[in-house]
Formats: sequence, C-alpha cells, structure tokens
Amino acid sequence: MLNFIGSGSAFNTQLGNTSAFIKKKDSLLLIDSGGTVFHRLRELKILEELKKIYIIITHTHPDHVGSLGEVIFYSYYILGHKPTVLFPNDELMKSFLTNIGVSQEMYLLESSFNVTFADENLGKIDINFLPVSHVETIPAYGFVMREREGVIYYSGDSNHIEDEIISKLKNGKLDRLYQDTCGLDYEGNSHMSLRKLKETIHFDLRNKVYCMHLDQHIDIEEVVHQGFQVVK
Repeated sequence: MLNFIGSGSAFNTQLGNTSAFIKKKDSLLLIDSGGTVFHRLRELKILEELKKIYIIITHTHPDHVGSLGEVIFYSYYILGHKPTVLFPNDELMKSFLTNIGVSQEMYLLESSFNVTFADENLGKIDINFLPVSHVETIPAYGFVMREREGVIYYSGDSNHIEDEIISKLKNGKLDRLYQDTCGLDYEGNSHMSLRKLKETIHFDLRNKVYCMHLDQHIDIEEVVHQGFQVVK
C-alpha cells in the first residue's frame, strides 16, 4: 500500500511532514509535499530517473504543500516532464502555484472530485475526493483511492470521520484507513484526538486504522495498546 516519508504534524519536526508514496519502476504517486518532503525525496533517491509523477494534495497548509514547488521545478527542469497535480479546487491551486513562481506550463492539473487514470507501472487508479472538517480558512479534502493492491481512505488533516467512511470500513470495502491523530485533546481541535478516534472506531476494526500526522503529545504505546496501527 503506502510508504511514508514522514509521519509528523506541522510542529513535530522529528518525524517530518506527513507524506506518503507509491513507487513502481519509473512512476511515482506522491501524497502531499510539505516543507520537509522534497529534501527527503532527494535524500532517499526516490526522484531519480522518474518518467511520471502524480501528486495528490489534501490542502494548502505549509506542512502539506511547502515543497510542492520544488518537486514541480525538479520534475520540469531536471527530469524533463510535467508532473500531474491532483486537487479538487482548480482556482486555489493555480493561484497558490502562481504566487510561488510556478507557471502553468510546468505542470498538469486534475481538479475533478473523481479522477481515474491508468499508468503503465502503477496500473489503474481511482481517486474520489471528499471534503473534510479541518479549518474554516481553507478547503481540505480526504480521499478514497482504489488501486491494484486494494482500497484505502486517507483523511488528510481532519477532526472527523464521515459516516460513509465508517460504513465502508465496517462493510469490508476499505482495506486500510489512514487518519490524522493527535495527543492534544481540546474543544475546537482541528485534528482528531486519540480519545475521539477511540470513540469513533470500534475495537474490532482498529487493526485497519493507521494513525499518522502525529503530534509531540501522542503516546505511541497507548495508540498500539488501543488496537490501532501507526504508520512508519
């Protein structure tokens, strides 16, 4: 399924910005590109000799798009091709990239809520974006992704899991659920606390739930003790 470059929240620099990928031969599917991500991609030599790059963006907070420009520049100038950015708000993404100096001829943009594409290495991939509850200042999205190794839900940053997603998990229509999880627990939190996650997910289903975007306050041993998985 997914490999993680980083698993931390914005301020948990020790774990790096949360970002995941699937790489098959010279094709890469990248989820989010926060400020630490490009450096890590180069460090791990993940970008070398790629011919296709697809980048899913969940929202435009810096820990999710901070190095998106660098990934696009590297693909365009060094690898010699345009990456495809997938984000359901066309106007917002174009404006953001223009304001950081990325011109529209450097990338392709897929802005539909439902995207299907076929890659010779990654196979057929279906992505269905869903609006999620995070902050009032910008739109944020999670998504259901179907690819040849299974079906996942990826929350992005969200303090709530929709009933539709819980139903899919209960009915065996999701193989894994990746959820933004934090140790801090207070009224109005824009992220999901471990307490709230425990109240939302029945114990019998927790082995399919992978906690990510971890803050400095979370107790990993307690997460595992409660039956959840932790991304690595």
